[in-house]
Amino acid sequence: MSDDDTRFMSQMTRVEYRVPEPSALNRRVGEALAEGRILGHRCSLCSRVYVPPRGYCPLCTVATTHTDEVVIEGRGTVTTFSVITPLQYPGQEEKDDYVQATILLDGADSTVAMQRLEDITIGDVRTGLRVAAVWAPEGSRKVPAGAASRGGLADAITGWRPTGEPDAALDDYTQHIL
Repeated sequence: MSDDDTRFMSQMTRVEYRVPEPSALNRRVGEALAEGRILGHRCSLCSRVYVPPRGYCPLCTVATTHTDEVVIEGRGTVTTFSVITPLQYPGQEEKDDYVQATILLDGADSTVAMQRLEDITIGDVRTGLRVAAVWAPEGSRKVPAGAASRGGLADAITGWRPTGEPDAALDDYTQHIL
C-alpha cells in the first residue's frame, strides 16, 4: 500500500462511565464543607498545608491522615484571576462577564482555583485582594461525595467577596502564583 492509499474501517465502540466510590478522605472533606468548615492536611515533615487535603504531601511523598487535619478559615488572598465572557448559545444562563480567581487561603500553602468573586466590579479586581468565603445556606450546601468540583470546595461556598482589608503584599503570595 502506498502513502496515497487511504483505507477506512467501521467499528462499533461503547464507552461506559463509572463514578468510583469516594474515598474516606473525600467523604470527610464533603461532610466538613456541609458543616461550614474547610479542611486541610499539614505535612508532618515540611509543615505545608494542602487544601483540599490530598492524603499525601506531593513534595515529601509522605501520607497524611486525619491526624494531620487542620481547619482553615474561609479567608484568603487573590493570587490570579481571569475575566470570563460567557459565549452565548441556546440554554446559556450566564450573560454578564464575571471573574474566576485563584485564592490562597489563610493558613494554607496550596491555592484553590476557579473561585467566583462577588460584590466587586471587574475593574476593581486585582491580585493581593483580600476576600472571604460566602457560604451557601446550611441546608442547601450541595457537596458531592468527591467534593472535587469548584476547586475542591464544591457548592458549599457560592463565591468570595472583598473583606475591605488592605491588599496583601506581593511577597506574601508570590510563590503561590500559578
